[in-house]
Amino acid sequence: MIHRQGVCRRLQRAAILARQSLCSAHPLLPRAGSTPDLRFDVTYSRSHDARQWSRDQIGLLLGLFALALYGCDSNRDTPAGQSARPVAAKEHPRNIPKSDSPELLQADRELQADDWFEDVTERTGVRFAYQNGREAGKYFLIESFGGGAALVDFDGDGDLDLFVTGGGTISANPAGTIAGLPSSLQRNDGDWQFVDVARAAGLTVPPDYSQGCAVVDFNVDGFPDLFVCCYGRSRLYRNLGDGTFAEAADDVLPARGWGTAAAFADVDRDGFPDLFLARYNEWTPERDVACYSPAGVRDLCGPSAYPGTTCRFFQNGGDGRFEDWTDRVGIRGEVRGLGVVAADLDSDGWVDFYVASDETPNQLYLGGPDLPWKENAAASGVALSEWGRPEGSMGVDVGDFDGNGLPDLFVTNFENEDHSLYRSVGDGQFMHATAAVGLSGMSRIRSGFGTSFVDFDGDGWLDLFVFNGNPIYRIAQSSFKQQPHLMRNVAGRRFENVSQRGGTFFREAYSGRGSAVGDLDDDGAPDLVAVPVNEPVRILRNRFPPANFVRVALRARLGEPEATGARASAEFEGRRLVRFAVRGGGYFSQSDSRIVFPAATDAETVDVTVDWPGRSREVFRGLAVRRTHVLIEGRGVAAEKEIR
Repeated sequence: MIHRQGVCRRLQRAAILARQSLCSAHPLLPRAGSTPDLRFDVTYSRSHDARQWSRDQIGLLLGLFALALYGCDSNRDTPAGQSARPVAAKEHPRNIPKSDSPELLQADRELQADDWFEDVTERTGVRFAYQNGREAGKYFLIESFGGGAALVDFDGDGDLDLFVTGGGTISANPAGTIAGLPSSLQRNDGDWQFVDVARAAGLTVPPDYSQGCAVVDFNVDGFPDLFVCCYGRSRLYRNLGDGTFAEAADDVLPARGWGTAAAFADVDRDGFPDLFLARYNEWTPERDVACYSPAGVRDLCGPSAYPGTTCRFFQNGGDGRFEDWTDRVGIRGEVRGLGVVAADLDSDGWVDFYVASDETPNQLYLGGPDLPWKENAAASGVALSEWGRPEGSMGVDVGDFDGNGLPDLFVTNFENEDHSLYRSVGDGQFMHATAAVGLSGMSRIRSGFGTSFVDFDGDGWLDLFVFNGNPIYRIAQSSFKQQPHLMRNVAGRRFENVSQRGGTFFREAYSGRGSAVGDLDDDGAPDLVAVPVNEPVRILRNRFPPANFVRVALRARLGEPEATGARASAEFEGRRLVRFAVRGGGYFSQSDSRIVFPAATDAETVDVTVDWPGRSREVFRGLAVRRTHVLIEGRGVAAEKEIR
């Protein structure tokens, strides 16, 4: 029999979520006199969706709320049993509660037999946290967005290593001086043992205040390089092939300003990957706006406090230098770019770029042989919400969730907004599918950042991970720390929320931001890395590897080596699985670029078909299972590695 207290706690948790979904946020505005004639929304409180709760739904939820709070004799002050008194602005910002959600049951903190993921952070030895400078109490806009991670085999030993951006500090002096902190490079030595090699690799000199990151072999020498997006000057680190990196000179890649996220792809087919750099706005400490609630409590400003800016594009000349092609390729308009992904989204053989923008219309640049590109988000149906409004978009990923062989888009949004699932219907056109697949409402009391389209359970259908957290510290409709989401794809028809079966990580709350996915223990199952703000990076082991599988890495002979924009497919259980070569995506992060196909339990080989970008189709036959195969265009399989 379930203990009554446990039932009540679960009721309380459900009731609080229900109450939060019905409540309206109070807008936070600059204090009178601080910025004359300007009023800004600090909490990101957006106009509510046109859909309304029905009377029956409201009655049911209010009844649940009353039962939980009054029928169980619990503390009635607030969800966390804290005083309802607003937090004073002078409170030290480091006094952050572990969780703003109801207290977890002890069973929630213990690994259950059917949990998908195990938190193995302690076992790995990784001790690193992204820092945003909150302790200075400046409430600068750059504090909102956090950092990211990249999974890359930087030393060529076959194991995925981990790179995490470091963030920065903000001084408490009146000027609020901003400085960068070193990033972390963790070498994977196998058996879930990682070693911090940042110093030995030459990465301890702090860049400017860092946020996103990307992986690229920019000089096509066979060694993966690192790109770090910064407030100030974004940095490019060349992999020397001996386990060390050297920072490229300032004039090699003059990416100054506030760069948030990046995606590399060869758009001119000269064999060298070019850079699309997302940018948020032109904020500086000198232009900082002080934002307050009506009660006079200081907090971070929302996006409407500052106008957007223009993303930038840099062409790789092949001589180690990049040239600013922003105007030439036709990038324009004001955006607040937080996510960018490179993929062939209209299946024409050319790489396209999609930008997730915070409270301005998202952008879609369709690549092609002629310049400038066409910005086509509105015409393609991926610029706005299904109600025709801009959303607080942050993370983005590409995948074929419904099995029709076309690239779909998933975009994470702010609280009071549904995440956006755009289903591709061909020819670069998309339809809103959020409600149709059961995703409506899941994000209403959360703010989504990091995200991935990944087949976590090896059934051939792409599931969804969303790392949640609020960009507002104290006063917002939802709490600063939030629980992540894990959504299982049910045969391409709907998504099932299985977060409570995801493991202890999914039952805790975090200030979630960046995340990356990759097979860290080489068992064929995608593992997770999550990067919250001001708390340790979390590493999660997928506990249920597929019974059988094959893994491939694509290498193009023409164009860039990573073959961004290519399409790979294989047969599984009577259907054809299609996966896309994507760069960027997620939020401020880079996941493993290798592609995994599940295979029948008794299969010994798998045939994989690759459509190279804008070129021929090639079939690689008889690929042995439980191995990683490097598929080189026109040359067959170059190498293979047996998987433990």
